[in-house]
Amino acid sequence: MVKRSCRFQTPLSVTAGRVLSLLLGVLLLLRLATSLNFAKPDENYLYVYVLDVGQSDAVLLRCGEKTMLIDAATATEEHALRAELSRYGIKHLDYLVLTHPHEDHVGNARWVIESLEVETVLLPVARSDDYMYDLICDAAAKNALVKTAESGQTFLLGAAKVDVLIASGCGDSNAATDEDANNASTVLRVQFGEQVLLFMGDAEAEAELSLLSAYGAQYLDCDFLKVGHHGSATSTTALLLAATTPTVAAISCGRQNTYGFPHEDVLENLAAFQAHVYRTDQSGTLVFGTDGKELRLIPPSTKGLSL
Repeated sequence: MVKRSCRFQTPLSVTAGRVLSLLLGVLLLLRLATSLNFAKPDENYLYVYVLDVGQSDAVLLRCGEKTMLIDAATATEEHALRAELSRYGIKHLDYLVLTHPHEDHVGNARWVIESLEVETVLLPVARSDDYMYDLICDAAAKNALVKTAESGQTFLLGAAKVDVLIASGCGDSNAATDEDANNASTVLRVQFGEQVLLFMGDAEAEAELSLLSAYGAQYLDCDFLKVGHHGSATSTTALLLAATTPTVAAISCGRQNTYGFPHEDVLENLAAFQAHVYRTDQSGTLVFGTDGKELRLIPPSTKGLSL
């Protein structure tokens, strides 16, 4: 490695050996830069950022220059969400998807809509008469194209295809403050090349069964599973895992949370199906990338690279 003092020497004083060392150093840096390209925007890759927002949910997807945020964390984690979006240079969202109107998923939605350039807001089937939710809807109507999630909706995120799945007959569309809203969660199936990724919101066992009945195991089979309901035992049943067979499972939950998430039953189910489990309470923000053929966890050293 070239010593720091070398840069003060004149060209005539640099020996052939040092020139060779400099060249080798440049080649090493170029090789390192090439390896870090995996964490930069590229239409040939899909990136998934399971953001560290405590006991709440916010997942960022990026494919090329297209961006989507699934849920907006709880209000008490506003600083964390702001910091994470700023960390990755996010100023524009093509889609903001709110899976259901529980506060730990929509707490900062109004801030996101009013502070970022949001093209489309996909509202959940379940609605709330809460004043905060009314403000979210009002902000969305003023600043973005607003749609309500429906099964069968499809849109593109760069080269990735996003399908909207909603469990038929599950949950109460007017009950946002009880557990029924979980089963009315918007579930997203994202396909990029050969890779399939499922984002379950807070869907519970009832909704999982309905989804399996409606779509079948072949369609729901996935490589990546964003585990439902923060790893609660009410979700991620053995029946779902037998159908989806994920290689990678990501859980968003707070450190030492009072709910005991993720529950041991869920971890045992995931282990039984040999899924590699990653958790925000243990590792902070989780960053995954895929070229459409294989998916991998991006190491912490590359997480800070701006999108």
